[in-house]
Amino acid sequence: MRQGPVLIVLLLLTSLCSGCLSFNDDESKTVRLATTTSMRDSGLLDLLIDDFQKTSEYTVEYVAVGTGAALVLGENKDVDALIVHSPEQEIEFVENEFGYERSAIAWNRFVLLSPSSFNSSIFDAFESIFENESCFISRGDFSGTHHKEQSIWRSLNETNGLPIVEDADGLHPVGEWYYSIGQGMGAAINMADEKSCSTLSDRGTALNFAQQTSLQRTEFSDEILFNPYSFLFVSDMESQGAEEFLNFLLNDGQQRIESYRINDEPAFFTVESTV
Repeated sequence: MRQGPVLIVLLLLTSLCSGCLSFNDDESKTVRLATTTSMRDSGLLDLLIDDFQKTSEYTVEYVAVGTGAALVLGENKDVDALIVHSPEQEIEFVENEFGYERSAIAWNRFVLLSPSSFNSSIFDAFESIFENESCFISRGDFSGTHHKEQSIWRSLNETNGLPIVEDADGLHPVGEWYYSIGQGMGAAINMADEKSCSTLSDRGTALNFAQQTSLQRTEFSDEILFNPYSFLFVSDMESQGAEEFLNFLLNDGQQRIESYRINDEPAFFTVESTV
Protein backbone atom coordinates (compact mmCIF):
# COMPACT_ATOMS: atom_id res chain seq x y z
CA MET A 1 0.00 0.00 0.00
CA ARG A 2 1.50 3.36 -1.05
CA GLN A 3 1.98 5.85 1.75
CA GLY A 4 3.39 9.36 1.43
CA PRO A 5 4.81 11.82 3.93
CA VAL A 6 1.39 13.47 4.16
CA LEU A 7 -0.10 10.25 5.50
CA ILE A 8 2.61 9.92 8.12
CA VAL A 9 1.97 13.49 9.30
CA LEU A 10 -1.76 12.78 9.42
CA LEU A 11 -1.25 9.75 11.59
CA LEU A 12 1.00 11.69 13.95
CA LEU A 13 -1.62 14.40 14.26
CA THR A 14 -4.29 11.77 14.84
CA SER A 15 -2.27 10.16 17.62
CA LEU A 16 -1.91 13.55 19.31
CA CYS A 17 -5.59 14.47 18.97
CA SER A 18 -7.12 14.79 22.41
CA GLY A 19 -9.86 12.22 22.86
CA CYS A 20 -9.56 10.73 19.36
CA LEU A 21 -8.75 7.29 20.68
CA SER A 22 -9.76 7.71 24.30
CA PHE A 23 -11.93 4.65 24.64
CA ASN A 24 -14.44 3.44 27.19
CA ASP A 25 -12.98 2.13 30.45
CA ASP A 26 -14.73 -1.20 29.81
CA GLU A 27 -12.86 -2.03 26.61
CA SER A 28 -14.49 -5.46 26.43
CA LYS A 29 -17.74 -3.65 25.59
CA THR A 30 -16.25 -1.06 23.26
CA VAL A 31 -16.04 -1.35 19.48
CA ARG A 32 -13.06 0.69 18.30
CA LEU A 33 -13.73 1.99 14.80
CA ALA A 34 -11.67 3.91 12.23
CA THR A 35 -13.91 5.60 9.70
CA THR A 36 -13.70 7.94 6.75
CA THR A 37 -14.23 11.63 7.41
CA SER A 38 -17.16 11.65 4.97
CA MET A 39 -19.24 9.32 7.16
CA ARG A 40 -18.63 11.60 10.14
CA ASP A 41 -18.85 14.96 8.36
CA SER A 42 -22.16 14.03 6.74
CA GLY A 43 -23.64 13.57 10.23
CA LEU A 44 -24.87 10.06 9.40
CA LEU A 45 -22.37 8.06 11.45
CA ASP A 46 -23.30 9.63 14.79
CA LEU A 47 -26.97 8.87 14.15
CA LEU A 48 -26.20 5.26 13.27
CA ILE A 49 -24.10 4.82 16.39
CA ASP A 50 -26.79 6.42 18.57
CA ASP A 51 -29.42 4.07 17.12
CA PHE A 52 -27.18 1.05 17.68
CA GLN A 53 -26.28 1.92 21.26
CA LYS A 54 -29.94 2.27 22.26
CA THR A 55 -30.38 -1.50 22.02
CA SER A 56 -26.82 -2.83 22.41
CA GLU A 57 -24.58 -3.29 25.42
CA TYR A 58 -21.66 -2.22 23.24
CA THR A 59 -20.35 1.32 22.82
CA VAL A 60 -18.84 2.42 19.49
CA GLU A 61 -16.00 4.92 19.66
CA TYR A 62 -14.29 6.11 16.52
CA VAL A 63 -11.56 8.16 14.93
CA ALA A 64 -12.35 9.78 11.55
CA VAL A 65 -9.50 10.04 9.05
CA GLY A 66 -8.93 9.44 5.34
CA THR A 67 -9.25 5.86 4.10
CA GLY A 68 -5.47 5.49 3.73
CA ALA A 69 -4.91 6.51 7.35
CA ALA A 70 -7.80 4.32 8.54
CA LEU A 71 -6.26 1.29 6.86
CA VAL A 72 -2.91 1.99 8.54
CA LEU A 73 -4.69 2.10 11.90
CA GLY A 74 -6.08 -1.31 11.00
CA GLU A 75 -2.67 -2.63 9.99
CA ASN A 76 -1.30 -1.50 13.34
CA LYS A 77 -4.26 -3.13 15.16
CA ASP A 78 -5.23 0.14 16.80
CA VAL A 79 -8.91 -0.49 16.00
CA ASP A 80 -11.30 -3.42 15.74
CA ALA A 81 -13.06 -2.48 12.51
CA LEU A 82 -13.08 -0.01 9.62
CA ILE A 83 -15.60 1.86 7.50
CA VAL A 84 -13.78 2.94 4.32
CA HIS A 85 -14.49 3.71 0.67
CA SER A 86 -11.60 2.71 -1.56
CA PRO A 87 -12.21 -0.81 -2.99
CA GLU A 88 -8.71 -1.37 -4.41
CA GLN A 89 -7.06 -0.48 -1.10
CA GLU A 90 -9.60 -2.58 0.81
CA ILE A 91 -8.95 -5.64 -1.34
CA GLU A 92 -5.19 -5.24 -0.83
CA PHE A 93 -5.79 -4.89 2.93
CA VAL A 94 -7.69 -8.20 3.00
CA GLU A 95 -5.24 -9.99 0.68
CA ASN A 96 -2.41 -9.00 3.03
CA GLU A 97 -4.42 -10.57 5.88
CA PHE A 98 -4.75 -7.33 7.84
CA GLY A 99 -8.52 -7.72 7.75
CA TYR A 100 -11.37 -9.87 6.52
CA GLU A 101 -15.04 -10.01 5.49
CA ARG A 102 -15.56 -6.86 3.40
CA SER A 103 -19.25 -5.93 3.62
CA ALA A 104 -20.92 -3.14 1.62
CA ILE A 105 -23.09 -0.98 3.90
CA ALA A 106 -23.97 2.06 1.73
CA TRP A 107 -23.02 3.95 -1.40
CA ASN A 108 -23.26 7.27 -3.18
CA ARG A 109 -21.30 8.99 -5.95
CA PHE A 110 -18.39 11.36 -6.13
CA VAL A 111 -19.30 14.82 -7.40
CA LEU A 112 -17.37 17.76 -8.79
CA LEU A 113 -17.54 21.10 -6.99
CA SER A 114 -16.50 24.08 -9.10
CA PRO A 115 -17.23 27.75 -9.80
CA SER A 116 -19.31 26.70 -12.84
CA SER A 117 -21.06 23.48 -13.80
CA PHE A 118 -20.05 20.95 -16.47
CA ASN A 119 -22.40 19.17 -18.86
CA SER A 120 -20.71 16.07 -20.22
CA SER A 121 -18.62 13.48 -18.34
CA ILE A 122 -16.19 13.65 -15.46
CA PHE A 123 -13.39 12.86 -17.91
CA ASP A 124 -14.32 15.81 -20.14
CA ALA A 125 -14.55 18.03 -17.07
CA PHE A 126 -11.09 17.01 -15.81
CA GLU A 127 -9.61 17.39 -19.30
CA SER A 128 -11.15 20.87 -19.58
CA ILE A 129 -9.67 21.82 -16.21
CA PHE A 130 -6.26 20.61 -17.41
CA GLU A 131 -6.40 22.32 -20.82
CA ASN A 132 -7.56 25.64 -19.38
CA GLU A 133 -5.24 25.34 -16.38
CA SER A 134 -8.21 26.04 -14.14
CA CYS A 135 -7.44 25.98 -10.44
CA PHE A 136 -7.92 22.51 -8.91
CA ILE A 137 -7.67 21.49 -5.25
CA SER A 138 -6.59 17.93 -4.52
CA ARG A 139 -6.88 16.47 -1.04
CA GLY A 140 -3.50 14.83 -1.60
CA ASP A 141 -3.96 12.70 1.51
CA PHE A 142 -4.33 9.21 -0.02
CA SER A 143 -7.94 9.06 1.12
CA GLY A 144 -10.62 7.27 -0.88
CA THR A 145 -11.51 10.55 -2.56
CA HIS A 146 -7.86 11.22 -3.45
CA HIS A 147 -7.49 7.71 -4.88
CA LYS A 148 -10.58 8.27 -7.02
CA GLU A 149 -9.18 11.55 -8.31
CA GLN A 150 -5.92 9.78 -9.24
CA SER A 151 -7.84 7.07 -11.10
CA ILE A 152 -9.49 9.74 -13.27
CA TRP A 153 -6.15 11.36 -14.14
CA ARG A 154 -4.71 7.90 -14.84
CA SER A 155 -7.57 7.07 -17.20
CA LEU A 156 -7.09 10.33 -19.10
CA ASN A 157 -3.39 9.59 -19.41
CA GLU A 158 -4.12 6.14 -20.84
CA THR A 159 -6.90 7.18 -23.22
CA ASN A 160 -6.00 10.75 -24.21
CA GLY A 161 -2.29 10.93 -23.45
CA LEU A 162 -2.78 13.60 -20.80
CA PRO A 163 0.67 14.06 -19.16
CA ILE A 164 0.92 13.13 -15.49
CA VAL A 165 3.64 12.44 -12.93
CA GLU A 166 3.78 10.32 -9.80
CA ASP A 167 5.54 11.64 -6.71
CA ALA A 168 5.01 12.05 -2.97
CA ASP A 169 1.65 13.71 -3.68
CA GLY A 170 0.45 10.73 -5.70
CA LEU A 171 -0.41 10.65 -9.39
CA HIS A 172 -1.36 14.02 -10.90
CA PRO A 173 -0.83 16.55 -13.69
CA VAL A 174 1.78 19.28 -13.29
CA GLY A 175 1.10 22.98 -13.16
CA GLU A 176 0.83 25.95 -10.82
CA TRP A 177 -2.95 25.62 -11.13
CA TYR A 178 -2.90 22.23 -9.31
CA TYR A 179 -2.79 22.34 -5.51
CA SER A 180 -2.17 19.22 -3.41
CA ILE A 181 -2.99 20.23 0.16
CA GLY A 182 -2.71 17.00 2.18
CA GLN A 183 -5.88 17.76 4.14
CA GLY A 184 -9.44 16.52 4.56
CA MET A 185 -12.50 17.11 2.44
CA GLY A 186 -13.77 20.09 4.41
CA ALA A 187 -10.47 21.93 4.04
CA ALA A 188 -10.36 21.14 0.32
CA ILE A 189 -13.88 22.50 -0.22
CA ASN A 190 -13.17 25.66 1.76
CA MET A 191 -9.96 26.31 -0.17
CA ALA A 192 -11.70 25.64 -3.50
CA ASP A 193 -14.38 28.15 -2.54
CA GLU A 194 -11.88 30.80 -1.43
CA LYS A 195 -9.73 30.48 -4.56
CA SER A 196 -12.60 29.79 -7.05
CA CYS A 197 -11.21 26.33 -7.81
CA SER A 198 -12.66 22.89 -8.51
CA THR A 199 -12.36 19.85 -6.28
CA LEU A 200 -13.63 16.27 -6.27
CA SER A 201 -15.84 15.46 -3.29
CA ASP A 202 -17.94 12.69 -1.86
CA ARG A 203 -21.64 13.52 -2.16
CA GLY A 204 -22.35 13.58 1.58
CA THR A 205 -19.73 16.20 2.43
CA ALA A 206 -20.63 18.25 -0.65
CA LEU A 207 -24.26 18.41 0.49
CA ASN A 208 -23.18 19.34 4.01
CA PHE A 209 -21.14 22.28 2.69
CA ALA A 210 -23.66 23.38 0.06
CA GLN A 211 -24.94 26.38 2.01
CA GLN A 212 -21.47 27.44 3.13
CA THR A 213 -19.88 27.91 -0.30
CA SER A 214 -20.72 29.36 -3.70
CA LEU A 215 -19.41 26.29 -5.55
CA GLN A 216 -21.73 24.48 -7.93
CA ARG A 217 -22.17 20.72 -7.61
CA THR A 218 -22.09 18.69 -10.82
CA GLU A 219 -23.16 15.06 -10.70
CA PHE A 220 -22.13 12.69 -13.48
CA SER A 221 -23.33 9.23 -14.49
CA ASP A 222 -19.83 7.88 -15.14
CA GLU A 223 -19.37 4.43 -13.61
CA ILE A 224 -15.98 5.42 -12.20
CA LEU A 225 -17.71 7.78 -9.74
CA PHE A 226 -19.59 5.00 -7.94
CA ASN A 227 -18.57 5.29 -4.28
CA PRO A 228 -19.27 2.22 -2.10
CA TYR A 229 -18.67 2.25 1.64
CA SER A 230 -17.50 -1.01 3.21
CA PHE A 231 -17.17 -2.40 6.72
CA LEU A 232 -14.07 -4.52 7.41
CA PHE A 233 -13.04 -6.50 10.46
CA VAL A 234 -9.43 -6.09 11.58
CA SER A 235 -7.64 -9.43 11.97
CA ASP A 236 -6.97 -10.72 15.49
CA MET A 237 -8.99 -7.94 17.15
CA GLU A 238 -12.22 -7.93 19.17
CA SER A 239 -14.94 -9.16 16.84
CA GLN A 240 -18.11 -9.86 18.81
CA GLY A 241 -19.07 -6.21 19.25
CA ALA A 242 -17.97 -5.40 15.70
CA GLU A 243 -20.13 -8.24 14.38
CA GLU A 244 -23.10 -6.91 16.30
CA PHE A 245 -22.54 -3.41 14.91
CA LEU A 246 -22.23 -4.73 11.34
CA ASN A 247 -25.42 -6.75 11.78
CA PHE A 248 -27.19 -3.55 12.81
CA LEU A 249 -25.79 -1.63 9.83
CA LEU A 250 -27.01 -4.31 7.41
CA ASN A 251 -30.49 -4.49 8.94
CA ASP A 252 -32.11 -1.71 10.99
CA GLY A 253 -29.33 0.69 10.00
CA GLN A 254 -30.38 0.50 6.36
CA GLN A 255 -33.61 2.34 7.16
CA ARG A 256 -31.64 5.15 8.79
CA ILE A 257 -29.32 5.34 5.75
CA GLU A 258 -32.26 5.41 3.34
CA SER A 259 -34.11 8.15 5.21
CA TYR A 260 -31.11 10.36 5.96
CA ARG A 261 -31.27 13.74 4.21
CA ILE A 262 -29.07 16.82 3.98
CA ASN A 263 -30.90 19.90 2.68
CA ASP A 264 -33.76 17.57 1.68
CA GLU A 265 -31.46 15.47 -0.54
CA PRO A 266 -30.33 11.88 0.08
CA ALA A 267 -26.69 11.73 1.10
CA PHE A 268 -26.25 7.94 0.88
CA PHE A 269 -28.13 5.01 -0.60
CA THR A 270 -28.73 1.55 0.81
CA VAL A 271 -26.89 -1.50 -0.52
CA GLU A 272 -30.04 -2.74 -2.30
CA SER A 273 -30.91 0.63 -3.81
CA THR A 274 -30.24 1.27 -7.50
CA VAL A 275 -31.16 4.99 -7.51
